[in-house]
Amino acid sequence: MKRSSPDPSFIEEVKRRLEGTDSSNHLTKLERRIAAYLSANPNALAVENSATIAKRAYVSPMTVTRFFKKMGFESAADAKDLARRQFYDGSPEAVGARFESFRRTPGRQDQDMQLAHATEAMRKASDTRQLPMWQHIVKAVAGADSVYAAGFQTMRYLANGLVQRLNYIRPNAYELDGVDGTYAQFLTNPRGPRVLIVIDSFRYGRNGPLLARAAQEQGAEVVVFCDELCDWATSITPHVVALPMEPDLFLWPSTALHFSLNLLVQDVIDELGDSVTAHLKQLSQAQDTFGQYAR
Repeated sequence: MKRSSPDPSFIEEVKRRLEGTDSSNHLTKLERRIAAYLSANPNALAVENSATIAKRAYVSPMTVTRFFKKMGFESAADAKDLARRQFYDGSPEAVGARFESFRRTPGRQDQDMQLAHATEAMRKASDTRQLPMWQHIVKAVAGADSVYAAGFQTMRYLANGLVQRLNYIRPNAYELDGVDGTYAQFLTNPRGPRVLIVIDSFRYGRNGPLLARAAQEQGAEVVVFCDELCDWATSITPHVVALPMEPDLFLWPSTALHFSLNLLVQDVIDELGDSVTAHLKQLSQAQDTFGQYAR
């Protein structure tokens, strides 16, 4: 029968079966390996598919399928749906439960696993760089009259850093912080082609989709950098860079997003070519004039 309630929790059930306290369905050696991985990484199921779990646990995808069926789920997708509702439904109760689960999980300090997840996240960012969509984004950012970046929640620092770096290589890059409540700096500027870059991760700021739709309606190019749980971006723009967040830490690191934005700046430099040299020369002259640097 399909499981429809998160009580008992998926992770607690994994732990119980791993410890052998439930004798109704014995786990094989390979299935115990899957259980151990999920117990040490409480929210991995919500952000990883069956193939990734199989790779992490060094088992076959078929073993993962059998494991979930033995756990009482109709499929891996059924288990994933439960995990997402349990850990990421956004309610204070769910967030609190997730935090307590992380506190009780000894594997949360597994540095090798944390490094492996961060490395794979950056590899996904590097793979995205090879897509035609990425080339379109690079050309749009390089050729636009103005570029705006808006980061929501804890992603605001990424938008600020992106704008600062873009201003080193091209003019007219601005951060949208929404302080005015209307994003007027962008919405009242009809001049030339514009690009809006939205950066966000779960639970997603309410104004992100609103701003993206308003920008698209004005004819601006909209690009979204987000995590793989994002379910609103593709309905607004085809230019969505969705990257994995490392599940080992309670506050998800944004390694892949940070790395991807750095790659974007580098590729825009390559696209702009000699104009970057002229821009940097003017910037250096301004720096000398105001003397803001010790050396």
